[in-house]
Amino acid sequence: MTRSRRRAIVSTIVALAASVAVIPPASAQMDLRQVAGVPLPVADMPVGTIVVRVVRGALSNNIPDQEVQLAGVEPARTVKTDASGRAQFDGLKPGARVIAVTTVSGERLQSQEITVPASGGFRVLLVATDPNAAPLAPAQAGTVVLGDQSRFVFELADGSLSVFNILQIVNSSSAPVQPPRPIVFELPDGATGTSLLAESSPQAKAAGRQVTVAGPFAPGATVVQFAYSMPYAGGDLTVQQTMPVPLSRVIILAQKTGDMRLQSSQMTEQREMSADGQTYIVGQGPAVGSGGALTLNFSGLPHAALWPRNVAVALAVAILVVGAWVGFRGAPKDDDKVRNRLEARRGQLFTELTSIEQQHREGRIDPERYAARRQELVAALERVYAEIDRRAA
Repeated sequence: MTRSRRRAIVSTIVALAASVAVIPPASAQMDLRQVAGVPLPVADMPVGTIVVRVVRGALSNNIPDQEVQLAGVEPARTVKTDASGRAQFDGLKPGARVIAVTTVSGERLQSQEITVPASGGFRVLLVATDPNAAPLAPAQAGTVVLGDQSRFVFELADGSLSVFNILQIVNSSSAPVQPPRPIVFELPDGATGTSLLAESSPQAKAAGRQVTVAGPFAPGATVVQFAYSMPYAGGDLTVQQTMPVPLSRVIILAQKTGDMRLQSSQMTEQREMSADGQTYIVGQGPAVGSGGALTLNFSGLPHAALWPRNVAVALAVAILVVGAWVGFRGAPKDDDKVRNRLEARRGQLFTELTSIEQQHREGRIDPERYAARRQELVAALERVYAEIDRRAA
């Protein structure tokens, strides 16, 4: 999957998340870094509107007359903040992908990428460092959790599910925290193609079926985003993800096609929503403890029939057995070397045929390349068996 496609999916996720997001009240005490740069959907805004607010350290410290640039439109647009620290961009084209950028006292601030929605708009908060604020204390031993803005997103691909983990590792204390060990996400059995998304914290590293996030963790939220694929052959698939730290709340978004269904004992609420012309299943549930597993059962997944592959493999096996019997029965002793070469070649071709059938089943080979190579292998096998039969006769 391309990077631009992944960015578009993440932006769609942000828009969908508006209906299930937990927004703290204005009076609540919170670290602004938990929401800095994150676009928050606002349904009653005019279409194509983005409002960027710039503050220094706290909501009470607005930065007026500050130039904010909106990159991603041609030409890039620049608006100065008003007395309340807000810069408003109007008339943006739905579907455009933009980033809000400003520089305060040499410190560059930017938002996550925003896809302009077809309805409503977005608010974005950019937070500059306050030089008068007390310095952070040294990292101390402590724990973190996966915040209630964390989401698990599933999109249908050809013969697989693309899984996106949009996570916030939250340190609720006022000082950096160093957990006793790195946070390691062990991906489900069968997961392939693990990669970090562009917006993920550099503290995260992906290797094989593991994503490791090293401390210390600053106060507020550390954003970790990674993706992987779950190939499937039939209509059913179970995905089980173990939580290395407590998960505050379960939120699932899954693209739906046809009669696809999603079931989990950990989802106490479920409904369907539409975004960008697609239908999504949105589910919520209570917290999951450290070491607990989130288990999701998908059924009715779109898939190709398995019988053509099974027939092809069965025919290949039958040809191999019959050819071996004929070759063994009729080969003269003075032809052993030639027969051995033919049988070795036959074994190589059959091994490669079995391999590409497996790759095709798992979706790891281009369909056109699979069809062409399979035809070549079958033709080559036919020639080998014809020569074996000729010599046996």
